[in-house]
Amino acid sequence: MRAAVPSAGPTEKTVKSGYLFHGEELFPAREFIDLLKIALVDDAGGPAVEDRFDLEGTGWRDIVDSARNVSFFFSPWRLIVVEASKAAQAELTADEEAVLKEFFADPTPKTVLVMLYAGKLGRTKPLFKLFDKLPESLAAVEEMKPLKEAGLVGWADRKATALGKRISSEAVELLMEIVGGDLRALDSEMGKLATYVGNKKLIEPIDVRAVTDGARDFAPYELTDALEKGDTAQALVILDREMPEGARGEQMLGIMAGFFRDILIGRIGLAQGRDRREIFRELRPNIKEYYNFYPEKLRQYFAAVEGLTDDAFALLAAELERLDMKLKTSDSDAKALFDAFFCEFGRTVRRPGLTSKRRG
Repeated sequence: MRAAVPSAGPTEKTVKSGYLFHGEELFPAREFIDLLKIALVDDAGGPAVEDRFDLEGTGWRDIVDSARNVSFFFSPWRLIVVEASKAAQAELTADEEAVLKEFFADPTPKTVLVMLYAGKLGRTKPLFKLFDKLPESLAAVEEMKPLKEAGLVGWADRKATALGKRISSEAVELLMEIVGGDLRALDSEMGKLATYVGNKKLIEPIDVRAVTDGARDFAPYELTDALEKGDTAQALVILDREMPEGARGEQMLGIMAGFFRDILIGRIGLAQGRDRREIFRELRPNIKEYYNFYPEKLRQYFAAVEGLTDDAFALLAAELERLDMKLKTSDSDAKALFDAFFCEFGRTVRRPGLTSKRRG
């Protein structure tokens, strides 16, 4: 199958008259459209004109008629972007097939038709067959699959370079753990990170923790990671950093409640004989099985699930409930309450990490 996205980027010499992108991850196709708008300019240096259509509301005859509508006064490049999200839109009537074949038999100069189909198209679908049978010089078809870890790292590196930055592998790993593999979300976060670091060239994990949505006010992922490991000392360090004296404890309480809820779900799931990977997939959907750090995260989570006896779990849950009541009914210092709770957690799980030394 012919790759629709050229590795070197599109130019006026390499651009084709038609592209069909289909699959689960269309963000790279949308990036390609943005590159087309930059690369294809008119004689005065103006950008390509983009017209968008949705097959749910517009038929192929009207779309092709629009593509044929060329101005007599100037001829800028035009992008006709057609989106489809339903299986029925992969089918073509005899009239629609004839209209498209007629268009590609004599393409309008400086006009590019880009088709975005949300979902994988079978090779027997009329839309796929029509594009795939067109000459390679005229059109291209490409399935857009979700990027796996190596692909995401490469994409993040290229995005950072385009933003004038570099990003460490540890920062990319943390970003994927928090955001997942959705490229639209990752693209948004990369833009925020580039702005946040300012003149600094390297994006590091500390920057990701400071900027990424869901980690701005507290560090839930970092804290959960420390507690799963039984590393109470690290949990206390995070508490010192994230919760200054006098701070209210609602957000920290929410993080702790979520942690114990996840542990309880794992305990119930194992008691029911459910598959470990299935349980983990429900609780940590952003951590994909093809990520290199997946096995360690899976092991770490179930070590926490199985590291508590029923009595120990009940004791800690009751202690958290008492902490919640104190926060709601007294003027107790929230940080001091969590400090004591983390120490109790460390003694209960009996795993390395709790020391008698105060944090410096």
